[in-house]
Amino acid sequence: MVFLAGIDEAGYGPFVGPLTLGYSLFRVRDAEQDLWTVLEPVAVKKPLRTDKQRLWLNDSKLVHSGPHGRARLERTVAAFRQLTSPQAVLLDDWVTESPAGPPRWLHAAPWFRRLPDRLAASVNPERTQLDATLLHRTLENAGCQCVAFGARAVPACELNELIRTTGSKGNTNFFIAMQAVQHLLDLTGDSPLRIELDRHGARTRYMALLREALTPERITTHGEGPGGSAYTLHFATREVQLRFSMGADSEHLPVALASMAAKQTREQLMDLWNAWFQKRLPNIKPTKGYGVDGKRWCGEAIPMLDELGLATDLVRRKR
Repeated sequence: MVFLAGIDEAGYGPFVGPLTLGYSLFRVRDAEQDLWTVLEPVAVKKPLRTDKQRLWLNDSKLVHSGPHGRARLERTVAAFRQLTSPQAVLLDDWVTESPAGPPRWLHAAPWFRRLPDRLAASVNPERTQLDATLLHRTLENAGCQCVAFGARAVPACELNELIRTTGSKGNTNFFIAMQAVQHLLDLTGDSPLRIELDRHGARTRYMALLREALTPERITTHGEGPGGSAYTLHFATREVQLRFSMGADSEHLPVALASMAAKQTREQLMDLWNAWFQKRLPNIKPTKGYGVDGKRWCGEAIPMLDELGLATDLVRRKR
């Protein structure tokens, strides 16, 4: 039994809102099995215009683009969630499962204290059940299984504390990724495991960080460079491969799915964020938190936080 996994993040650059990280885990026949080919009957990188049945499964930035992007994103995320956790359909279940951080961080912000909505609430449950059934059948026919699928949400207050603790945003991003890696290690026991990750910024050397975070007995480095870095971590009873590469979310299906989990989580949490602030500051337009618009929102809203009884650390991310 061999496992393939992917990890990816969304919301690394904004001024406000959570950082989110998604992960997916598949059991496969061998490490070289191409999951794009396996799932082609039900999920493809970009369906033809006339193809209304198959799921879009790709880098979340591509799936989410255009007027129907959110619907495409939600449908795929809902299907894989139904496939792996059919009884846990709420957003609250999704963001509080392992490897979630301490609940006090998420619930410190009033806009995240109650999360009653379903994950991907716009998708018809019957459509989701049908999609999940087709995914299960297609994977099973190829001797594969989607074992786990989820996301980690890091609200601003927790992110700010981690940046203070680790010394930089880059170190914080790696720390959170390693929480997901440890979760995948725990789920797969002693079985062979390969984890694909998008490269972390311009970083090319990860060995020392991996040694500190995961404490393997030794690490074999297979290559480190701008195009990617690959390692085998040797533990007492198993070997685990980790590969950091540019464009991993468009090259490896588990990373693409992880990317979509991270994106859906951030989009849904930002809906709650904007609804809370719009109710109290109706003259300030909603934001996604990025670039010029994120600066605009901060310039308008931050001076009013005292009136709302909010600490700046709950809202504004340290960069």
